[in-house]
Amino acid sequence: MYFKGIYHFFYQYNPYGSVWGNIVWAHSVSTDLINWKALAPAIYPSEPFDIYGCWSGSATVLPGDKPVILYTGVDPEQRQVQNIAFPTNLSDPYLREWTKPDYNPVIPPEDGVNASAFRDPTTAWYAPNKHWTLVVGSKRDRRGMAILYRSKDFVHWIKAKHPLHSSKDMGMWECPDFFPVALKGRQGVDTSVYGDGVKHVFKVSLDATRYEYYTVGTYYHLMDKYVPDATSSDDHTGLRYDYGNFYASKTFYDPAKRRRILWGWANESDSAYTDKDKGWAGVQ
Repeated sequence: MYFKGIYHFFYQYNPYGSVWGNIVWAHSVSTDLINWKALAPAIYPSEPFDIYGCWSGSATVLPGDKPVILYTGVDPEQRQVQNIAFPTNLSDPYLREWTKPDYNPVIPPEDGVNASAFRDPTTAWYAPNKHWTLVVGSKRDRRGMAILYRSKDFVHWIKAKHPLHSSKDMGMWECPDFFPVALKGRQGVDTSVYGDGVKHVFKVSLDATRYEYYTVGTYYHLMDKYVPDATSSDDHTGLRYDYGNFYASKTFYDPAKRRRILWGWANESDSAYTDKDKGWAGVQ
């Protein structure tokens, strides 16, 4: 996220070891995307709605320069729920402290949603129906799904009757990402841009293969429906961001330089034993 001249990078982190567990939202800041300063974790398990983990999510900057985070928490019933957090002090350029309201979760796994496969909300976009819109990764049986939610105030969310997109036999869709790309020129465009001048990219991290698959297609914004182009394979044979060790990626729009930037995680692990020996695991 870019906010008032500073890039904020949030990432999954175990502060107590070099293997997966005890997940918090680590937080680093930079002015150039090269030199980084690590801060205290922005979000960590502290409430019933996230006591068993603060998993992946996304940041959105609302009108009036108001950042907000939506993230997946795991509650005492082991349900995956979507929670919201706001900066405690907007005058702090580093946004070091975040507040989790008592009314969380804002998106529980209701209306037939699989509570054990419901995570990683995307950055929201402002749709022409004057609603904020986002998707959450999920699955139904073997069908990967991007469940669509809408909100007028970013707090009260309503599940749409249909997903933004789904595809059979792909399993769980983790870390979905959905964003526009300009048909002409080399500059990036904001997440809320839609219409004739752009195509859309839809990316998922496949839990079954640990690869990043994406399609390019059309976002029919009046119906909130995404349809891949005929030339984009919507299955395990489709395009990948990377053919190496690369997973759980996320893009953001950089308004300072009008570009879209992709971050991804390389596990860099041989085994849990080697991770413990070297004292770290994973690079960004």
